[in-house]
Amino acid sequence: MKSLPAVPEEFADAMEPPGNPTWRPMTMADLRTVPDLDALCQPHPWGPANFQGELLRGESGFSWVGELPETGPVAYICAWTVLDELHVGNIGVSPSWRRKGLARTLLARTHQWAKSRGANFAHLEVRAGNSAAIALYESIGYRRVGVRRAYYADNNEDALLLVADL
Repeated sequence: MKSLPAVPEEFADAMEPPGNPTWRPMTMADLRTVPDLDALCQPHPWGPANFQGELLRGESGFSWVGELPETGPVAYICAWTVLDELHVGNIGVSPSWRRKGLARTLLARTHQWAKSRGANFAHLEVRAGNSAAIALYESIGYRRVGVRRAYYADNNEDALLLVADL
């Protein structure tokens, strides 16, 4: 396996959160459990076909899970690179595992991977009302650069467009 670059300072304490989940690439076998976890995390969850599409991205995609032996996946991320940019498409942490550093760890690993592929910046959309996620993203260097009006089809909620230098 290819080694990853050094961990950025803002993530220094994030690589191994309490509970020590095992971090690994998502596989097709996870299509049985990750969509159910996504349904706990998102108001408009992805289905198995969405996650399968992420796994089929090949080298340009980064889909990982954090799992515990007794419960299976408790966190996941799906992201991809295009040229010099990273796009974070979906990230979620089981409600009972939130605020324990798992999302921060997934983002740190994803940023490392993207930098190793030549990405210089990252972007994502986040629901305007998701204050916990916005606070996390801003704490690791994301900044607001725009609004996508009525972006979310389930309730026409706006999305904030956030960008971070890698």
